[in-house]
Amino acid sequence: MPPSSDEKPFLDHLEDLRWMLFKASGALVLAAIVGFVETKPILELLLAPLRKAGEDPTKILRVLGVVDPFSVQIQISLLTGIVLSLPAVLYFVGEFLLPALTPGEKRAVLPVFSVGALLFLLGGFFSYAVLLPQTLRFFVQYSRSLGVENQWTLPNYVDFVIQMVVGFGLAFELPLVVVLLTYFGILRAELLGRYRRHAIVAIIVAAACITPTSDPFTLFLLAAPMYLLYELSVWIAIGIERKKSPRLSPPALEPGFKEDKPAV
Repeated sequence: MPPSSDEKPFLDHLEDLRWMLFKASGALVLAAIVGFVETKPILELLLAPLRKAGEDPTKILRVLGVVDPFSVQIQISLLTGIVLSLPAVLYFVGEFLLPALTPGEKRAVLPVFSVGALLFLLGGFFSYAVLLPQTLRFFVQYSRSLGVENQWTLPNYVDFVIQMVVGFGLAFELPLVVVLLTYFGILRAELLGRYRRHAIVAIIVAAACITPTSDPFTLFLLAAPMYLLYELSVWIAIGIERKKSPRLSPPALEPGFKEDKPAV
């Protein structure tokens, strides 16, 4: 069957894809250049949690390699490039994909992306402003209790901060993932409630993979909010199912509910 008049040929789609990748890459490079030039104020932001923990970075942080300062600057510039260029990249991707979506799907894209971005920012801010200072203070005091002087390398510290912030940002996406899976019928609230204990184990494993260290303190700091987010996700799923099936009796949607089977 010949393509309709409003459909683009395959080669035109490839050309659109090429331009989308070109514009997204250009935005990333320009933002990374800004990050490279403004490394010092950005580094001060990364050092703020250590200062909030009551420590002087100049007395704890060291560089051991000749190129360590330059490698940290490159790392910061790339991170800044990703963060600053993300809105433009999403816009270019949306510009490429939206024509292929239905009107209903188009209406859902903006809210989903907005909620996802908000949850990621909340998770990152929670880690940066609350958990990181407490975690750093714990490790400093723990080392001192053993009579060990704290001497951390700058690349290791920057890696730690970035992994904590990004890890918590991703962890806070859990409610959105559950909402989408429930909306499309892939997950049910009853299933989430029934396998709550399995979810706790999975959360602990995920927290251990996300956290840059394997100590119980940091693991608990990440696992506890993730479990609360899981419980929130369960109740959001219940609300979605009740909205989609208003005649369904409420007890059938409660977490952990099991229907009694008649005796044979």
